[in-house]
Amino acid sequence: MADKVLVVDDKREIRDLLQTSLSEEGYEVIVASNGEEAIELAKRENPQLILLDLEMPGIDGIETCKRLEAEEKTGLIPIIMMTALGDRDIEAYLEGAADVVNKPFDIVQLAIRVKSMLRVRHLTNELDRALAYIEELGKDLPNA
Repeated sequence: MADKVLVVDDKREIRDLLQTSLSEEGYEVIVASNGEEAIELAKRENPQLILLDLEMPGIDGIETCKRLEAEEKTGLIPIIMMTALGDRDIEAYLEGAADVVNKPFDIVQLAIRVKSMLRVRHLTNELDRALAYIEELGKDLPNA
């Protein structure tokens, strides 16, 4: 099953570019044009990664990121923030972005970051499963 990536940008050209490029890389891509739509899609579709534009009408990327981080169902989804405003990088990281990409971006470099971030997510999930298994085995041991 392909990893699912949620692309959030108010500019149709960017959504289309990312949808085409990431689909060609083998990802299932879903798109949203604003923060509210992104939050709803993230809850419903459970993507493995979110590419989130910082500057959008309505709630911006920072607020969207905060709201996603606050939700139990979406709080662990890694977010790569995309911005043309380089001076807000630190704010994006402080609010929960796992990575920040400046616009205009190189599509090949962005695809590499997506692949890397998804690899980290898969490894983290494997570690969590292993730790849960070890904890479960420990319950069967007699108390010393």
